Amino acid sequence: MHADGVFPETLINERRPNESLEVLDYRKKIFVAKTKPYFSKIENTLQKIRRSSDWSIKYPPEAFDKIVEGEKMNDYAEDNYPVFQSLTNWAFSLLLRNYLIDANALVLVAPMEIPQEENTYTKPVATIFNSCDVIDFAEGDFAVLVNRVGAVYGDNKLGKSFYVITTVAITRYDQFNGRGEYREGYYFEHGLGILPLFKLGGIVIDVYGTHSLYESRISGILPEFNEALREYSDLQAAKVLHLYPERWEYTQNECVNCKGTGKRMDGIGDNACQVTCSTCAGAGYVATGPYSKMLIRPASADQLQLPTPPAGFVEKDVEIIKVQEQSVNDHIYHALASINFEFIASAPLNQSGTAKEVDKDELNSMVHSIAEDLVKIIDKVYFLIALYRYSVQYTPDEIYDMLPMIAVPEKYDILSTSYYDEQMTSAIKNKLNPAILNAMEVAYATKAFNNDLDIAHYVGLVLKLDPLAGISEDDKMSRLSNNGITQLDYVVSSNINKFVAELVDKNQGFLDMDITKQKEAVYKLAQEQISSQEIEVIPADEVPLDA
Repeated sequence: MHADGVFPETLINERRPNESLEVLDYRKKIFVAKTKPYFSKIENTLQKIRRSSDWSIKYPPEAFDKIVEGEKMNDYAEDNYPVFQSLTNWAFSLLLRNYLIDANALVLVAPMEIPQEENTYTKPVATIFNSCDVIDFAEGDFAVLVNRVGAVYGDNKLGKSFYVITTVAITRYDQFNGRGEYREGYYFEHGLGILPLFKLGGIVIDVYGTHSLYESRISGILPEFNEALREYSDLQAAKVLHLYPERWEYTQNECVNCKGTGKRMDGIGDNACQVTCSTCAGAGYVATGPYSKMLIRPASADQLQLPTPPAGFVEKDVEIIKVQEQSVNDHIYHALASINFEFIASAPLNQSGTAKEVDKDELNSMVHSIAEDLVKIIDKVYFLIALYRYSVQYTPDEIYDMLPMIAVPEKYDILSTSYYDEQMTSAIKNKLNPAILNAMEVAYATKAFNNDLDIAHYVGLVLKLDPLAGISEDDKMSRLSNNGITQLDYVVSSNINKFVAELVDKNQGFLDMDITKQKEAVYKLAQEQISSQEIEVIPADEVPLDA
């Protein structure tokens, strides 16, 4: 319900104390998946794993000449994988989403079509079966799965369909009549010798024999997200009850249908009976105007003195709306904080009113564990695909050798530029060590220009080559006048952008040079500038009289 915005029956259908059925029905009609955008933020943030600087997929240098050109493992998995083009695209779209919401889902790797020709390579794909579609599963032995596509029999009647997967074959059984009888609709003897499916996995919470029960690594968001959905539904109804004004007015506009009695006779003769007047709903008076309102009539017919003004609005306490709205935001924030993702909350304030510091170590640990799980799953899919395609030509050990190496990243570019901006502002305000400021500026530049690595590299290099980075101009002048820094360092720092730009224009390989050689080149330009500006000083006794 948080990932897809599915209507939460249990949370919304529960009737609140003193709540009318009218309000309950109204809450159902106007339900909005308040937590869905935040789940999307979590998913989008984790997609940055593949953009980490140390994320890589490297294939072995061996040629594996038995495989036809264009049909090798990297050709199929990186360029020709069905629908998604590459297995990586599949992993960070379909796999990542299902991994987050259903740790006990199964991944089946099987060909989309059985090759008709002997020399044709199969095209295996990974299909995810959510845990609600798993009838039975024994790790490494067999599985019985629901085929959501179903079967059609008779006069276009929809029937059920199931897959039975073993270490020998994949069989589909389809319903073929109204008596619930089944027959074989598909049979493929894969011949792998192992079960071609496995659980996605996550945090192991129980083990019984060969059976394992997993929990999603982001399951900590559920209690607070559930509360946020429930309270937001209440908030929607409360806004209508408390914020929209309800008008009242005195009226003597008697209902002509019931003559002010609120009742009228319905029926003819002996079958006639007294019923509530439908025109005034039993009030005896009718409103004068297009909008609904609360009508108040005089206590007695001879009451002539009416209040001034004779109409107004019912005053309602709107403070409860503010309390409820803050409570919903707090639930969302605490849900994200439970997995160290509070930095993506729209209202990142805790109860004390100050923003919580992001624990980068805990955040990186969380993201790293998810990255490890994803790489483990992708590795298994790579291996099963290779078995399907190349087991006739190579042994399982040789197939292992042709699989790519996927490095689990250690550096994650997860936090936004606003986070680094706030950190730098605080660091400058607190006058931290220039070395710290310089390192923070490098990190900020890398983040700010992550879509253009050349610019990020260039800016980072400028900051690294500046000997006085992080020091203000006033401090530089003060240190120079007190001999705290050399004139050479001062010239380098003052002209660093110009020097680096000049060196990059003259030497295309300057950005890739060793940092020591880069510093030598920069200081050489600074020395040349100092030398060109030096003026020879002539002693006073040697100055000509006509000078």
